[in-house]
Amino acid sequence: MTLHYRAQPLAQGFNSIVARPQSGLRWLSLDRLHLPSPGMSATLVTGEEEAGIGLLSGTCRFSILSPEGRLDVESGNGRATPFEGPPTAIYVPRASTVHVMSLESPLEAAIYRAPSRRDTAPRFIPPAETANESFGRDNYRRSVYLLIGPGVDADRIVMGETHTPSGNWSSYPPHKHDADDPPESPSEEIYHFLLEPSFGFALQHVWTQGDAAGPPFEKAFAVHHGDTVLIPRGYHPTVVAPGFTMVTLWAYAGEARGWRAWSAEESFARLLGQDAAAQD
Repeated sequence: MTLHYRAQPLAQGFNSIVARPQSGLRWLSLDRLHLPSPGMSATLVTGEEEAGIGLLSGTCRFSILSPEGRLDVESGNGRATPFEGPPTAIYVPRASTVHVMSLESPLEAAIYRAPSRRDTAPRFIPPAETANESFGRDNYRRSVYLLIGPGVDADRIVMGETHTPSGNWSSYPPHKHDADDPPESPSEEIYHFLLEPSFGFALQHVWTQGDAAGPPFEKAFAVHHGDTVLIPRGYHPTVVAPGFTMVTLWAYAGEARGWRAWSAEESFARLLGQDAAAQD
């Protein structure tokens, strides 16, 4: 199973980054939307999947026709880059058609999709409604924007954006969400990396100690701007090189849905004097 997907040139419109089930994931897919000029448009039909759209940069007008009704919204004053201010997100239910048009600037967005078991309502989540929380301390402090969390009636997807300062660690102490051991519940996750300046790099470590899902494994990757990493199970801390800042757009999904449904690696949590069941 390939875990590290290197960035590829983006064509106009929707670009498949991680497709299930070809990727080996059961729940999650990832696409990038690239509309390089104002006035360009694209259409997404969700079918049996729900979708979380994270606007990385630019502004757009979108129209969603869903079983629960129609939603028409403009994204407002969008960010020039993902490193400038809080994000904007859109939740799209299953059986919906989404029409998106870029406005006065190019539009970049990421779309996570997961199979959905029920009808829900579309939601627009502007920057003012993205819950922001600081996690960690010292050189593992980072800022997390929760985009599609408990306040959005989604079936499987939880989605957010983590902003990690120069040289800092994220997803630390290492945590996982691959066991049915409350509060932890099993779910897959995908990280999509953005770096400033874009020639920088980060390091992603993924490992498991072995469980009913399979034998233990350990992988480490140098990730660059636009790269993607799959986390089917296991612990998954990451660190950005000094002199660079990192934005990680992430989503996870599984049979159950819950924010903070993870557990930290006990040895690391004890070393840092933290609760092993309550860390990002």
